[in-house]
Amino acid sequence: MPILNLWLLCTIVLAVKMWANALVQAYARFRYRQFVNPEDASLVGQLIGKPRPPATQEHPLAQRAERCWRNDLENIPMFLLVALGYGLLGGSAGWGVVYLGTFAITRTAHTLFYLAGLQPWRFLAYLVGVGATGAIAIHSLGLILRP
Repeated sequence: MPILNLWLLCTIVLAVKMWANALVQAYARFRYRQFVNPEDASLVGQLIGKPRPPATQEHPLAQRAERCWRNDLENIPMFLLVALGYGLLGGSAGWGVVYLGTFAITRTAHTLFYLAGLQPWRFLAYLVGVGATGAIAIHSLGLILRP
């Protein structure tokens, strides 16, 4: 499979993973009927026929999913940009499978571990994902600097 196809597949997998995490936030809000935005609380109150005041804070599961989302936003775009550069520079598909596969798997594991509150597994998944980002960046620099 050409490297840019692998990059797009990885991008899609990570997007689906992030959407799933957003669904966890929505699930927690609706399951526990905790909405911090007044307009959301009002709408849900109208739908169920009981006025609902806004919550003072999100449910802990929604909070955890939100922190996981922010962590994704700090890591995924950077990796995808470097990986795209790697592909455009003509990086090998063999190494691309290693970098892109490792990153997609560890970011998915990171999300699952984050939502479940499992340490040190969450940290280890994060660390391997950062390692994949560093490795593909170094490999890309080698492609740029080659004679």
